[in-house]
Amino acid sequence: MALGTTRAKRKLGRHVQPILERTGLKPVEVAKLVRTSPDTVKRMLSGDHLPRYPTFLAVMTMIKATEEELAEGTALWERANKDAVVVEHATALSLNYLRFRMDEGEAVRERTLDQQLIPGLLQLGAYAESLGERARALMAGKGWTEQAAAERRDRQGLLSRTSPPFHLHAVIDEAALHRAVGGRELMAEQLTHLLRVAEQDNVTLQVLAFDSGSYGAHIGALVLLDYPEPDEPFSLYVEEYDGIKVVEDAGKVNRLAAAWDDAARLALGHEQSVKRIREVRDSRYV
Repeated sequence: MALGTTRAKRKLGRHVQPILERTGLKPVEVAKLVRTSPDTVKRMLSGDHLPRYPTFLAVMTMIKATEEELAEGTALWERANKDAVVVEHATALSLNYLRFRMDEGEAVRERTLDQQLIPGLLQLGAYAESLGERARALMAGKGWTEQAAAERRDRQGLLSRTSPPFHLHAVIDEAALHRAVGGRELMAEQLTHLLRVAEQDNVTLQVLAFDSGSYGAHIGALVLLDYPEPDEPFSLYVEEYDGIKVVEDAGKVNRLAAAWDDAARLALGHEQSVKRIREVRDSRYV
């Protein structure tokens, strides 16, 4: 069973919540009636834990789920009981980042906005290692710096995934191209890597040129994940000084999604962006 929360577990929790509310019972009361711990019921509702099926069945029976609700819930339980995404190097990842990686693995499109650094899906291993070395005090996961390169390679397998296909649309502030992470030689390799990846049909790159001016979003990084199910809302993550975090407040999600749209409108087109990346590489690092 997957460690921590997953989309399937959260979907199951959203299915059970209104059925429970219909009874007027509180999670602690249901837990007492089915002889399980209150945390088991609460964490099932939040999507942080998947109980054993007998416990799940007892809860559904106690809250008087209909046959249709039980059938749908059982299908969701079975889906949540399977590891849809296997994340390598999980022990070196914080719980927030692990949740992000699992969601990312189920996504079919990723939209990013990076103001200071090259996006993670496009980072060379040495670039990621250099970032980790300079930020050891903020690394929550044990051994992250030592495994950063391997973790990046594993993550970037999404860009060559064919079933289902995965599309990356990255908006990168020009400042990230000029920030010499790891020195001139590494940055030359990193920008060359961007140029190679930009040739893939499933990758769109846009550079927010210096002369674009202010675009209103003042965050370290922004990631939006779209999923294959038409009724599944996108997930939105922000990168802060202490790591990546999911945004769940609907108002904030809408504002940040609008900020990504504004930045994409202001940024150079794909071909112009490729040209700008090549110009920065050749003038600064080669």
